[in-house]
Amino acid sequence: MSAKQGQRIALFGGTFDPIHNGHIVLARELAARLALDRVLIMPTFVPPHKIKTEMASAVDRLEMCRFACAPYPELMVSDLEINRRGASFTVLTLEQLHRSYPDAELFLFVGADMFLTLASWYRFADIAKLATLCAVPRDDVSAADLRAYAATLEAQGARCVIESMETPRISSTEIRAKARAGESLDGLVPAEVAAYIAAHQVYAERREYRDIEEQYCDILRGRLTPKRYRHSLAVAEQAEHLARKYGVDPQKARTAGLLHDILKDTDGDSQLQIFKDFGILLDAVEQQAPKLWHAHAGAVFLEHILGITDPDILLPIRYHTTGRAGMSGLEVVLYLADFTSADRDYPDVDVMRELTERNVDEAMRYALKYTIDDLNERGMPVHPDTLACYKEYCERDGGAHG
Repeated sequence: MSAKQGQRIALFGGTFDPIHNGHIVLARELAARLALDRVLIMPTFVPPHKIKTEMASAVDRLEMCRFACAPYPELMVSDLEINRRGASFTVLTLEQLHRSYPDAELFLFVGADMFLTLASWYRFADIAKLATLCAVPRDDVSAADLRAYAATLEAQGARCVIESMETPRISSTEIRAKARAGESLDGLVPAEVAAYIAAHQVYAERREYRDIEEQYCDILRGRLTPKRYRHSLAVAEQAEHLARKYGVDPQKARTAGLLHDILKDTDGDSQLQIFKDFGILLDAVEQQAPKLWHAHAGAVFLEHILGITDPDILLPIRYHTTGRAGMSGLEVVLYLADFTSADRDYPDVDVMRELTERNVDEAMRYALKYTIDDLNERGMPVHPDTLACYKEYCERDGGAHG
């Protein structure tokens, strides 16, 4: 893509699941009112605020956008976020567009409901510097609501445009339901999009857990090295096995195992930024031990960015490096799965695996002592949570724990 000097370019991102006539009307009308040279229709790879259980594949959503936008020269479909993979943060996309179009003036189209949350978006201050923020009223969000909130954003240095216009009231949820039921999509999506949905059976069935897991894997492949990704798969398998053996939820264990290292390969500055963005204060030991950050930051990322709020998943991830007193069965399962996954090859791994299969309390005592001894030998601080956990297991009688 290229842009002439001084062009006015808008980013219109979203899941587009599917793109519909309302999207097209909105994009074209705003392009005309704001004298835009181009609107980039950009399907997100994975929305950063949630995992969708019935979202069409990235390929299908991209193709539907191309069919819908083909008749309109002012609309250009971009695969930037899909090619980048991973969770799609708006600020990263705007930065990349700024590098691609250094002389262009950028605009950002935001849905009415999401516009009212902009101040909480990741690196909002940078978003405000990079683009003019644009929204139109919709459903129960009025122009007055938008203008009042825009005033608070402008006080923080943002530039906002609120346009009142009539757009077709179309629901993507309704479209997916009609498609699953085999009903007509006339008037809801362009004819070419309706034909694509029918031909490829895009919304024929509601997706189950395995499809959500595919989305998790897509995110991980975009964030982890191949070696770390393979480790995550191995821990997920081991966590599911141990969960079944010791009577805890195998699906939650598998999910925690899959996502436990989601920020392991993320640089320290980015992890610190996550702590700052969500008001997380590191304790004295964490401040000295960057290798502990990924567990804490990962749990924060999963909760606030990917929208996973189940404590049965978040707490095992949060404490999978340190342990803690009073661990739940799922926390113990993940802690031991990380120690004993099939890819592990440290000297005592066979002992750990045998203990883990035989008695969880013995395995936890062994694993915690191994960790404490290793840290002491390397002159590194031992987290108080680890010491408290070890003390608790030393006081047990060795009975089964689940």
